[in-house]
Parts: sequence; structure tokens; C-alpha cells
Amino acid sequence: MLLLAGVAQALYSPTAVLPARGNLRKQVSPAFKDRTTIGNLVVPNLGIGTIAWTANDDEGRLRIDNIAQRARESGLDFFDTAERYGASAVSMIPAALAGVGVPVDKSYLGGDCESNLAHWGAGAKVATKFTPTPWRRSVQDVVDAAEKSAERLGVDKLGLYQIHFPDVIQPFARLGGLERKDELYWDGLIECYKRGLVKNVGVSNYGPTLLRRAHAHFARQGVPLASNQIAFNLLTRRQGSEATLRAGKELGVKTLAYYPLAMGLLTGKLGPERFRGKADPRSRDLLRYLEGGKGGSAGVVSPGGVQPLVSALVRVAAVRGKTVAQVALNWIICKGAIPIPGASSVSQIDENVGALGWRLSREEQWILEEAADALPFDFNGCGFQTTDSKFVGYGFEKWILD
Repeated sequence: MLLLAGVAQALYSPTAVLPARGNLRKQVSPAFKDRTTIGNLVVPNLGIGTIAWTANDDEGRLRIDNIAQRARESGLDFFDTAERYGASAVSMIPAALAGVGVPVDKSYLGGDCESNLAHWGAGAKVATKFTPTPWRRSVQDVVDAAEKSAERLGVDKLGLYQIHFPDVIQPFARLGGLERKDELYWDGLIECYKRGLVKNVGVSNYGPTLLRRAHAHFARQGVPLASNQIAFNLLTRRQGSEATLRAGKELGVKTLAYYPLAMGLLTGKLGPERFRGKADPRSRDLLRYLEGGKGGSAGVVSPGGVQPLVSALVRVAAVRGKTVAQVALNWIICKGAIPIPGASSVSQIDENVGALGWRLSREEQWILEEAADALPFDFNGCGFQTTDSKFVGYGFEKWILD
């Protein structure tokens, strides 16, 4: 605390305040100035994840429309989505059946987020993702998927087209039917790039070894690999993510960080009373992270859970005049990655903007990292949303970053 007080006067940056909607031109949001590049895309140093942008009625569509409009007006004009975003749990059933060879309609098993972003993301840079599946077995399958994503998004070219995860969906692996198609999908992205269907190509959930292989493969064809998207926050530093970030910097591949707030654990807004008595896997895991326990995706969490790290974030935030979430997001930016938090309200967009236009000092970063390293556990996700696997209908398939 004395260290924080000592640097406070020199490093203090007031909380960024956005004007009321309709008056944004009168005061420039820091998101218009605090920017970086992903390949040839110029984007803010913070994006918006859209995995939770599912609207079931007119009220829900209006709410998300307001959020998206506020984001664009504020300079947060980089949205991340995927062809699977917006898919219901029921849609996983035909996906699983198709994966084991049952003849179901495989033309499109995704969600509706891309189609909605044709409106919500108008004028913004939108990144989307290709889903590896057992029945996608050719370069043309990747090209076809890219064309359909562009059609749903209402664009001629995709700004950033990413592979969603390594080719881990292997329903017959236990029977000796392992068939990795990663290089085939890389060739598909290369073809999309050379045809002018996409401006930039990227991957997701690749660790250092697979990232280096992919980068070399693309380089041989003269195609730059622009990005790699991984789970990255103060609670995921021991899962190979920092080694992956370093490899990306060495190769010139930008790291995008999903789960940057560890599903709300690093906002300082979640209390255990909110989840006590709830039976769903996500709530039970969040409760374990908040107060300790074992089981589920959380694994073994020491008594007190994430509270020591949250307390450190609170202290830094108080000196900075920032919120806890803004400090947690800024730490990721300081590490050279682009956090892509979600936003379920206009006020969360405004809070996200407040993470831009300033940087934590190295001493402040050290305080947070020391508190994180003192915790004997990592954040592994909650319920069916994990940091190292996907639920693919018939079960979970995992990858390893390290």
C-alpha cells in the first residue's frame, strides 16, 4: 500500500467519463486514440465479445442494439463473434449426431449472432470464426463457411477470419479413428485470403508449439498470420497463456484475450451470496472460486478463493480512480494483448472504455501479479464454459496450451 501511495501522484489518471448519448462528438472517447493493429485492421486496444448477445424477443434485440450502438459511438468498434455464437443447447444435439456419422442436415448448425451483427456491427470491424467439425474435410469447406459467414454479416470481405480451436472434435479417437485436419484448415484460410474473401486470418486456442507450426505454414504461402485468441487474465497465467503470448510477440501475431475478467470474478462485483443454493454448474463453480471448495470445472480452490487478488485490484483501483474491472482489463493491455470482454448493458460499455487511455505502472502490474501468483489455483472456466475445452454435444474435447 505504501508503494501505491508513493506512485499515486505521478501516475494518477482520472476515470474516463463519457458524455451522455448524443453528445459523444463533444468529448473524444479514449477508444478513438488508444488503438493498435491486427494485421491490417486498426482497432481499439479493447474489443467487445458477443457470445452472450442472444436476443429472444423485441425487448432483448432493442437492448443489444443500444449496447452495440453505444460501443460504436464510443470508439469500441471491434466486435468478436463466431458462426456458433447464439446457438442453443438443443442445436448441439444434431451437431453431435453429425459428428459420429448420423445423416442429419449439416448445412448450418450455428447460431444467429452473425446475422444480427449485420445490423449491430454495421460500420465496425467484425471478427468471426470457423468451427472445425468432423464433416468439414476439404479446403472448399473452409471457403464455403467463410462465404456464408460474410453473407450473414452482410459484408463482401471478412475483417478477421479465425479457426475457433484446434481440430479436437474426434468422436472416434477411442476406437483408433484419430484424424487431425489442422493443416487442411490452414490451407482453407490461405485460400480464403488469396481469393480476397478475408482481409486477415487468425487462429484460436493455439499454444506456442501449434502457433509456431501454423505461422510457418502460412509464411510458406506468403500469408501473414494475424492473431491468436486465448483465455487470458490474471487468473490464467500458469496455463501456458503467458508462454503463448510471448510466442505471439516473437512471431508478430497479436493475442486476443477472451475471459479477460474471468466471468466476472475480476470485477469485484460478485459475492458468494449471489450463488448459494443454486444448482447449475456455472453458479456452483463461481461460488467455489469466490469462497473455496473443490469440484466441477474449478477443481480445488483454496479457502477465501479469489479474494486476495480482488483485494489487490481494489487497492490499485482506489489509487488510480478506476474500477476494479478497468484495472484488470488494463493489466491485459499492458501485457500486449487485446482484451475482449462482453457487455450486457450500456453502462458496461462505458466502463470498458474507461480501461483505455492510460497504463498501469510496472510496480502496479507487479503488485497484481504477486497477488495472483500467491493463489494456488487457476481459473479454468465455469460449468460448460471452460478455458481448455469445448462441449461438443457428445462430451467435452480438450486442448493444451502448454
